Amino acid sequence: MKQVGIFTATRWELAAVRRAFLIEEKTRVGGARCVIGRRGNGRLFLFQTGVGTAKAEAVCRRVFVSHTFDLAISSGFACALTASHVGELLIGTEVIMHQATARQPDAGRVIPGAGEVAAATARAAAAAGLPARAGRFVTVPRVVWRAEEKRDIAAGTGAVGLDMESAAVGAAALERNIPFGIVRAVSDLLDEDLPFDFNLLLGPCGWARGTITCLARPSSLIALSRFRAQTALASERMTRFWERFLDELD
Repeated sequence: MKQVGIFTATRWELAAVRRAFLIEEKTRVGGARCVIGRRGNGRLFLFQTGVGTAKAEAVCRRVFVSHTFDLAISSGFACALTASHVGELLIGTEVIMHQATARQPDAGRVIPGAGEVAAATARAAAAAGLPARAGRFVTVPRVVWRAEEKRDIAAGTGAVGLDMESAAVGAAALERNIPFGIVRAVSDLLDEDLPFDFNLLLGPCGWARGTITCLARPSSLIALSRFRAQTALASERMTRFWERFLDELD
């Protein structure tokens, strides 16, 4: 039976993956929420790292010291950096950090994904009848919410998808020689703004600041409702993918 570590950032992303397997235990590992279970030939350890590279790296380093995995996968939602549809699966062949941070100083470093993991991911997506494309991912240190900035990053990196954790997960896995992969569902598109600056939610009193922003801009509520529908579709696609992937895991 293969030991699979799956790393998600938020509770919504964790829930999308969790629905795909039989839960046996809920615990905390390395300070992170962890759901343990199985499906097919997979023994699953599903983690919620929190948002951002610093949190993902801290969790992965602690987890990899205490657990041995046959593969590690960064999963959840992603921003599309190419013409895509909401819910489309993006499969990472490699990932880079877009900007240097204190925790990830080497911007532009290419962290390769395992070819066999990407291939298995693509096969599972096809078998499940889910649209998917493979390519480079880029990890950013903050939420990119303006379409103009998304287009600038896409042009400068050639990436198909953007997230805030995969480079940290990949770097930690690479240090331990753990085969690494990325599979995420598109929740927001290249040419659309997010409802408001979601970076406001990441700091102290974040939800209160976000609420005030929405109340001050009623149009944000309409955009937020649309975004919730998009993440619901992305979540459903993630669940379907993981069901097929785990059934075919050998």
